[in-house]
Amino acid sequence: MLKEIDMDLQLYDKVKKLEHEIGEIKLMLLKLGRIKKAGEPISLEGIWGGIEVTEEDIKASKKSLFPQDYNDL
Repeated sequence: MLKEIDMDLQLYDKVKKLEHEIGEIKLMLLKLGRIKKAGEPISLEGIWGGIEVTEEDIKASKKSLFPQDYNDL
């Protein structure tokens, strides 16, 4: 039991260290200009050009997302 707790603590410490290192890498990339912080949301409007969405597609999506509310579809 104590061995399991010790292993859990070691794993937790490793995860915390990795999170810290990832944060440092993100900051470095931001400072170098390799990545940018999210600003304005990107419009996905043009991605749907030429696609036909039918009522059947909408019903299937609703049923998939909210099965408890759309049992009769």
